[in-house]
Amino acid sequence: MKDNRDSTFLKHYPAILTIGSFIGLIASFWQAAERVHMLKYPTAILNCNLSPVVDCSGVLGNKWAALFGFPNAFLGIVMFTILFTAGLLLMSGGEFTKKFHKFILAVSVILILFSVWFFGISLYVIGKVCIFCLVIWAASIPIFWYGLLYYSAMHAKQHGLKKNLVHFGSKNHVFIVLVAYMTMIALFLLRFSDYYFH
Repeated sequence: MKDNRDSTFLKHYPAILTIGSFIGLIASFWQAAERVHMLKYPTAILNCNLSPVVDCSGVLGNKWAALFGFPNAFLGIVMFTILFTAGLLLMSGGEFTKKFHKFILAVSVILILFSVWFFGISLYVIGKVCIFCLVIWAASIPIFWYGLLYYSAMHAKQHGLKKNLVHFGSKNHVFIVLVAYMTMIALFLLRFSDYYFH
């Protein structure tokens, strides 16, 4: 018999996946549109330039914002579209095959790794952040974490690592997300403490 807490995150994962990926998709589209606007009008001041720290122009115009020669936002559009489609499938009562579930988990893993990487690049190399990146980073955390728990719960054996992860996650799933957010905020404030606290 499943723990009620297991059932809770299993029940809510489709909504988390759908809403989170939709938010990430909108942010990625908007970011891409701002980048295109920058290319058309290089001297234009973007509406998302909120401060010397939250500065879209400074981030989107940097080489790291186009890692593969095109804006990183295009990668976000692709990944979030895949995840959003998967979320709609679950919301409509559909189920993942094991292979497709592995694929969705792989996309979620790539998304969180890319998000963590660019978060570090933004803070410690570029020295600025983009408001759209903040939204994408925030969306990627629950998508990955609940996706990992959902996969583990659906394919866990009676004993083993996946079963232990599900047991741990069932008791701490919200706490883990909050810790991730608090860590991001702390790193952000520490990096830009001169601006915010002086």
